[in-house]
Amino acid sequence: LSGGGFGAKGTALKIVQGGVAGASFTLTSATGPFTCGMLPDGSIETYDSVTAIAINSGDFTAAGTFLGGFAPSADICSGGCGIEVISGVTLSTAGLNGALNFDITSITVATGATFQLGTPGASTGFKFSSAVTLSISGHMSFVGSGGYIRLPPGSDFNITAGGAFSSAISVSIEIFDLLTGLAIGPLQTLGTLISGGTFTLSVSASGSATAAGT
Repeated sequence: LSGGGFGAKGTALKIVQGGVAGASFTLTSATGPFTCGMLPDGSIETYDSVTAIAINSGDFTAAGTFLGGFAPSADICSGGCGIEVISGVTLSTAGLNGALNFDITSITVATGATFQLGTPGASTGFKFSSAVTLSISGHMSFVGSGGYIRLPPGSDFNITAGGAFSSAISVSIEIFDLLTGLAIGPLQTLGTLISGGTFTLSVSASGSATAAGT
């Protein structure tokens, strides 16, 4: 966490499986925020932020979904958290009941991973209550039956080459003011499918949106 510390600069962290040394990482800083994840495939991922790594398919609210039983929460993420969804994993947000009400600064969906946004059958859409960067190299699906994806100013939504977005209904992004809850500017239409190309939507601090790509 921010302000915390572990070991000293230059400390080496190493994975040992069956008595055989595997991947390793050397600390370059002794203070946080910092996350080092030793993944089931034997690899090591590091982040200069508090990051929850989804290694099992499941809900956003379930500790068992995340490496080390670390499910993001308002307390843990008071200074902001990142979310990483690794390949082969499906992360559901159904348990959030249509709103992410604590500070998640980034959600990264790896190639081969799926991020399910919304609650099946719900018509209220999904709201992010703090600025977030969505980076989709895998698949993001909107599973609600109505409503918008609501993003506050300062947010970014990026689908990389090879990534995809899908929905059973046509979906739009609504930019909204965090203080008033009111919409800012026109809706940004995503439709039902984005695939085979890149897409970016950047929202400035004032709420103006710029979209590019297919």
